[in-house]
Amino acid sequence: AVVSTQSGHYGRGYELQLAEQLEEVNKDFERTMSDMSGTFTETVQNYFTQCRELELMHHDKLTETALLIMEKVVKNELEEELPEDLRLLFVDKDTITNAVNTSHDLHNQKIDNKEDDIITRVGNTKESYNVRISEGEVGRNRHRVAEINHFLENIREELEQYENLDR
Repeated sequence: AVVSTQSGHYGRGYELQLAEQLEEVNKDFERTMSDMSGTFTETVQNYFTQCRELELMHHDKLTETALLIMEKVVKNELEEELPEDLRLLFVDKDTITNAVNTSHDLHNQKIDNKEDDIITRVGNTKESYNVRISEGEVGRNRHRVAEINHFLENIREELEQYENLDR
């Protein structure tokens, strides 16, 4: 019985040591993933800030151009004829300004939604990796402990058989 107890102690001891080492490696991996996803998220946010700035510049230029076109429409100085649906936007300053502002708001909403989508997916991916690694390690560890216990049980049974033969 002394041999099987020592074997069991060493087998479980090695598994415990391995489990602790893998836990450290997994924690390092989680920290690295968190750092990388944080850096990526920060970069994404910077790019989307630039997108918002470019959209604002576009909005300002579009507003300026639309008001110039409206002045020409009012004075009948346009070189080209505008389609009727477009001409209806150039009835007065409020109508054209509202149309341009609505366009600007929709563009900003799309930019915000895309930024949120990317950041959410990064967070979900990071979390998914961490859960899969953790669950995989728990499963591996349980399987290995069951294997060790099964092996020890077989050794105990064989030892008992040999002890019974000697009697």
